[in-house]
Amino acid sequence: MKRRIPQWVGAAGAVAMLTLGAGCASTEDLNALRAEVESLKGAAASAGQDASKAMMDAEAARTEAGGASRTADNALSAAREAQTAGAANSERIDRMFKKSMMK
Repeated sequence: MKRRIPQWVGAAGAVAMLTLGAGCASTEDLNALRAEVESLKGAAASAGQDASKAMMDAEAARTEAGGASRTADNALSAAREAQTAGAANSERIDRMFKKSMMK
């Protein structure tokens, strides 16, 4: 039995060395990983620039929408004033017509 323990330890050591050897990354693997990381950094920077441009476009659209809203409010106000003036003129004309009919 004493002889089996050293054989077992030796076999376990060999398996451990193979496992560790297979688990280590080679220089090519590291270089490939670095290249992929650099590529991802470029993609992230590009996405950041796209997001910044989208935010500027959204702000410009918001400004335009505000201007359009003010223009629409002014048009509505002018239309209401015209409607009021038209109603007042119509009422005046009706009174003048009734007055002329009574004479």
